[in-house]
Amino acid sequence: RSAKFIARKQWIVAGADDMIIRVYNYNTMDKVKVFEAHTDYIRCVAVHPTLPYVLSSSDDMLIKLWDWEKGWMCTQVFEGHSHYVMQVTFNPKDTNTFASASLDRTIK
Repeated sequence: RSAKFIARKQWIVAGADDMIIRVYNYNTMDKVKVFEAHTDYIRCVAVHPTLPYVLSSSDDMLIKLWDWEKGWMCTQVFEGHSHYVMQVTFNPKDTNTFASASLDRTIK
């Protein structure tokens, strides 16, 4: 459903309807990491431009922050939407912030 390049690591990260995030080396297609990330469909993944972070958003109404330098540990969970979180993106002007869009008709 959602895939992004992590060019500085030569990876591609993908989130899917099976609630799994998969990370592959895009040169060799070797599996880097596969893990259950959410309890419902993953709608979006976003890669931080400089830090080792990936955000994921899901139909479970959560946004999760993953740190690949900590073995893809979930380091933070963001709540607040009352419906599926369809999109998440880092702010290019201030990468310490991000925006999310939900079917609850809000952007946070």
